[in-house]
Amino acid sequence: MSTQAAESGAARADLHTHSTSSDGTLAPADLVRQASRRGLTILALTDHDTTSGLADAIATGEALGVRVIPGIELSTDVSAGEVHILGYGIDSENQTLQQALARYRQARRERAERIIARLCELGVDLPEGSVQASDSDASLGRPHIARAMIAAGYVQSVSEAFDRYLGNDKPAYIASERKPTPEEAIRLIRAAGGLPVLAHPYTSDAFPESLPALVKAGLAGIEVYYAEYPPEQRLALARIADEHGLLATGGSDYHGEQFKERRDLGSVELPAEVLQRFLQRLDSKQPHSR
Repeated sequence: MSTQAAESGAARADLHTHSTSSDGTLAPADLVRQASRRGLTILALTDHDTTSGLADAIATGEALGVRVIPGIELSTDVSAGEVHILGYGIDSENQTLQQALARYRQARRERAERIIARLCELGVDLPEGSVQASDSDASLGRPHIARAMIAAGYVQSVSEAFDRYLGNDKPAYIASERKPTPEEAIRLIRAAGGLPVLAHPYTSDAFPESLPALVKAGLAGIEVYYAEYPPEQRLALARIADEHGLLATGGSDYHGEQFKERRDLGSVELPAEVLQRFLQRLDSKQPHSR
């Protein structure tokens, strides 16, 4: 998919999606098929802490005429809470990246075990084995626990599970003990040939005060056009991106149907000029991502 197609307005993109390789509900190939059915021509697969779904997604995209951008999403810690960093155009065979991701996935499994134990103390006793990732290289997250809670009848939706139990500052929330700092995540993505982008900035209490340090560390962009952000927030983020010389990106943060409101696949319309600038920067630095 060329940048000229993006300029003409022919391209539709979603630059923030998840598959069953992390905490989404569609297998990577099925996610690409769904994207194609919805008229998307560019899709970034940005699973949490794993690249295991990229090969299937890319192969399916090639067959369907959907450009799949190899991506990642890393959760990081700051004193004010979590900061998520997206990486675009990464080399999924980079050994430094893969070694780090293996450590992060192990920390996620250990965290999930502690959350399940905390839920049991709160009277939410999940059946043994009900919280599982799709395979050994998949990344386990709180949505997996939420879905197990739905299956066991404790809640009616993922949103309810987070609102009552799993969300930050809720009774069953437990922070991970081995997350990188945002600067470490940015350097890791850069080392793997990727473009690091700050995901859903307003979910972090550290934003925008932390932005100069992230830019200094090598941040390339901000997720301006995020599914849950109203027009006035997107406009403010676009101005901040311009002030710091950063790319604007955007996406739905799609995890599957009926995950959370306003998170439908392809629900975010990226302006053609924004998508064009992103693809030009990606292609100029990342020839392996084509």
